[in-house]
Amino acid sequence: MANLGRPKIQRVRGIFEDARRHSAVSCLRFALSKMDLSRSHKATATTTYTGLRMNNKQTISKMTALAMTAALSLAACGGGGGDGGNTTPAAPASGASIPAVTQPTSGVSPQTSVPTPSYAADSFQLAAFNQVNTYRKAMGVGMLSQDPVLDTSAQAHSLYMFSNLSTSVITSLPHNEVAGNANYYAETPLLRAQKAGASTSEFIGENIAAGTSTATPAAAAADCIGQALASVYHLLDLTYTQQSIGLGYTPGTSAYPLYTCTSDFGTYTGVSGTAGSNSYSSVGGQQIATSTVVHSPYTGETGVALAMRAEVPNPASDLPIPGRPILVRVNAQQGIDTLTVSAYTLTDSSGAAVPSRILVPSSAMAGSTATTVADPNNLMPSGTAVLLPLQPLKGNTTYTVTFSGARNGTPVSPPAWNFATAAN
Repeated sequence: MANLGRPKIQRVRGIFEDARRHSAVSCLRFALSKMDLSRSHKATATTTYTGLRMNNKQTISKMTALAMTAALSLAACGGGGGDGGNTTPAAPASGASIPAVTQPTSGVSPQTSVPTPSYAADSFQLAAFNQVNTYRKAMGVGMLSQDPVLDTSAQAHSLYMFSNLSTSVITSLPHNEVAGNANYYAETPLLRAQKAGASTSEFIGENIAAGTSTATPAAAAADCIGQALASVYHLLDLTYTQQSIGLGYTPGTSAYPLYTCTSDFGTYTGVSGTAGSNSYSSVGGQQIATSTVVHSPYTGETGVALAMRAEVPNPASDLPIPGRPILVRVNAQQGIDTLTVSAYTLTDSSGAAVPSRILVPSSAMAGSTATTVADPNNLMPSGTAVLLPLQPLKGNTTYTVTFSGARNGTPVSPPAWNFATAAN
């Protein structure tokens, strides 16, 4: 993420300052290494695929374009910190982490306004900035300020990914860069942000993605951010305690029609400890009240995706195509506070229950009376629970969510809420 602030701004990559490093967890892997990305196949007629226009002079076949689109259905890397209490960062991992803490929570209330950004009109950055902030404000987790420092680091990493994916030097979306590769900037999200000018005390978190080239930068922004919103770990990252954001985007070309995008997040107010290479803080940043329950989809949200976008690590590897994840979060310090679940249900417009599973951090299993499943990748932060439909949702349908549980034994039961899905 690009580093926004100067005054001791700690950038959070998109989820928790408690950056507990999940060791050796890979970021989303493209199946690019298994795809034929050679220039030997040519489309023989002008065809449009999801905003990607190809003609008989271009060197990517229809089949290859479709394969790339499928493989990059969610090329975002990320994930929060695990549930354990290890506060010593392990070797750099490809996803974000959240360290356990012992100090009281501090920070600022969720921000309902931020300074006007300096992004160019009609740019990817402006569209993504507005989409992220509209969503975070509606959800109640606070808007993010533009950080030109993080813009620099995010743009550098987007260029690095595109340059090396397009030449097959890399075949996955990496958070870490390799010296000697084209357009190398710095190894980790934290080091890139610090090279661009971020404070050494700031926490930096990062979400990255790729997708089929689109007709406009705004369409790419909608796809890039939409991938995170329709996931588990990346949704957690996008809607955590961070305070600032930097955005990077490299559009595709006729020879390599895939875009890359990077969202760098910073957290700096009230944080403590040493930031990890890609981490978020549960302490400091934008803190919701201890009596508040926030959720995604938010109340009255429309156009909600029908299915979860594939992500690595996979939170439900046994399900072919899960429905769009539903997130609940309360204020929680990593490894200290616990959200247990008594009931968590989803019903469609006819009142029929939607078969789902409840994912929680492993520490929340014992106190939950509802049937829950421990997060298989140990990446969900304390204070979160995800309802995962076992199949895609129906289009143009209004759903109702109910949740009841307890934060450290104190009951929390937000009013039932509705959301409506997009068309099929």
